[in-house]
Amino acid sequence: MSHISIRDLQKMSGEKIEALPGPTAVKSGNRTVGLLIPFKRSDPDRMAAILARAEELNKGRDRAADDAALAAIGVDPTDWSVEAVRAFLKERSKKS
Repeated sequence: MSHISIRDLQKMSGEKIEALPGPTAVKSGNRTVGLLIPFKRSDPDRMAAILARAEELNKGRDRAADDAALAAIGVDPTDWSVEAVRAFLKERSKKS
């Protein structure tokens, strides 16, 4: 399905939207007015394997050297790990 009309979209269930093969144009007459991108449920086992692999690759890395290299090429080196964000929020709530 290359596109759907607004009228078709009004009649579609969540299950039908999830079943779309990928991004689908939404048209009003001949004019494309939007893009419908169905969310796919992730496979928890696959996600766990990816996260485990990322943790393995992270072992032995020099965080300071990585941050310096990122900053040198203009990339934000902020630590967005769950632990770092929780620590930031905890510190910020103490100041409020």
